[in-house]
Order: sequence, then C-alpha cells, then structure tokens
Amino acid sequence: MAICTVALTITGCSGDTDTRGDSTPVMPGTTTAAGASPATSSPARGVLAPTDTGHSQNTGMDVMILSVEDVQSRYGPVTVFTFQLVNTGTQVFQGYNWPTPTLVYGPSGKPIDQTVSFTEGYGQGVSGAIPPGSRQTVKHAYKVAKAELNPAVVTAGSVLWQGDFSTFQR
Repeated sequence: MAICTVALTITGCSGDTDTRGDSTPVMPGTTTAAGASPATSSPARGVLAPTDTGHSQNTGMDVMILSVEDVQSRYGPVTVFTFQLVNTGTQVFQGYNWPTPTLVYGPSGKPIDQTVSFTEGYGQGVSGAIPPGSRQTVKHAYKVAKAELNPAVVTAGSVLWQGDFSTFQR
C-alpha cells in the first residue's frame, strides 16, 4: 500500500496583509514598495496568525481555521478545530493528501494528541476528493481546554499558524 503526502507551501496570507499595486502579496512584517509598513504583522515570515489563510500553489488549496471550540465529546472535554479547505486550483484534491494537523501549546510547546471520534466527526480527515472550485470542512479534536491555547502552534503539512487560540473568533 502506498502512502501519499502533499506538502502545503504558504504563498500568501489573509486580506489583512498589504499588497503592492501589481497584486503581489506582501508578507506581514515586510515593507511595501512605497516603504509603508503593513497593517498587521505575524511572528515570523511564513508563520500565519490564527485567522490567516494559507495557500498551497502545488495543490491549489486555500486552508483556514474556521473555529476553535470547547466541546464535551464522548471521550471527555476536547477542543475542536474546524478547518476549511477550498480548492482554488485546476486539479482534483484527493482527500488522502490532507495531513493530520498537529497542535502544541504553552511556553514549553507541549504536544497534544488528537482525539479521534468517527461518530462525532472528529479526525476523519477529508471525505473523498475536492474538485476545483469546491470546498470541504474537516474537524480535528484535541484533549486540551481552549483556555490553555495561548500561545499555541497549529501545523497542517507546511501551513503553520501561531498565536493566541484561547480567544479565537472568526
């Protein structure tokens, strides 16, 4: 059995970032052609803020976190991250290429295991395939309280979000 993975490469950020007149995105923390600084800044180049959208040129997928919620699951309290994948490319995105997101939190960067519950829809990944122009929402649950997620880092392939998820609101 072959296992396939796709690395997502970040090529832009959310609408909160500045752009040049030629529509070239300017990453947070950099300066524009006119020398003005962007309205927001991320911790480092290539690291997204919690509400930013990552984009993969090689798969044509936009990836964003829609919500972060405390939930009482059948396995106890968990925090559920809801991701939305939007196929902005020209190729069908195969569901098996969606990586399981990882979550680390706190000053020490403590990793948290995912809680999988097929009956509740957590940890199933992408169902089937996502054709061009379509979207799919996936949920992943972690055994940690939302209030503890400051600071936290969420990684899905090479897409990386960092910040305060304890007060996440979209």
